[in-house]
Amino acid sequence: MARKPVRGEPVWRKSDSTRRIQLEKPKNHYQAANNRTLALSALRANVCLMLTYDGLPRLVEIHTVGTTTAGRPAMSAFQVDGQTNTLPIQDWRLFCFDECFNVALSKLPSRAPRLEYKKGAKQFSIIDAEV
Repeated sequence: MARKPVRGEPVWRKSDSTRRIQLEKPKNHYQAANNRTLALSALRANVCLMLTYDGLPRLVEIHTVGTTTAGRPAMSAFQVDGQTNTLPIQDWRLFCFDECFNVALSKLPSRAPRLEYKKGAKQFSIIDAEV
């Protein structure tokens, strides 16, 4: 019998091959606005943000906060620590606020902007704040 997923954990199913396919990401609609506020606070205070995404803990440096071209409030961040489904751990990622759980400000200073960072990220139609 399959166990029920824990809050913030993605829902998976087995495909015809041996790989797992993600059916849907858990949504956190009620905390999305608060998650955005915390991301803006981390950006202004130049500290890292702790969060759970795809059921995995992450530590990220916020570089851009805005609305994607698909109309979803999100942030572009450089993941500096934690876990991920795709390697390398330290890499650029786009996080939609309604898919983030357990979001909190860290006391660790952010090293943003990273060398690879470019202002005016193309995945955003509206940029509310950036490094």
